[in-house]
Amino acid sequence: MVKRDGAETRRERISQIARDLQAAFFEKKGKGEPEELELRKFIGLEEYKTGLTKLKIMEYLEPIEFRGLCELDLENGKIKKPKS
Repeated sequence: MVKRDGAETRRERISQIARDLQAAFFEKKGKGEPEELELRKFIGLEEYKTGLTKLKIMEYLEPIEFRGLCELDLENGKIKKPKS
């Protein structure tokens, strides 16, 4: 069995959350709804799927936001798809 280092695990978790986020945006777009998600609901879903804590999920959302894949609106509790 191969032992993975912490950086590789972190990278995989960030990628998984980014994929889940893009899938949620795509689902909203398909329904014709605004492409924004409730932060609380998204974090709850990710906590259930991954077993990570809210703090870790927020930590993993930061690099996703930095890459321009989403905009975190902490004041209003929303995750928005960036304007192209």
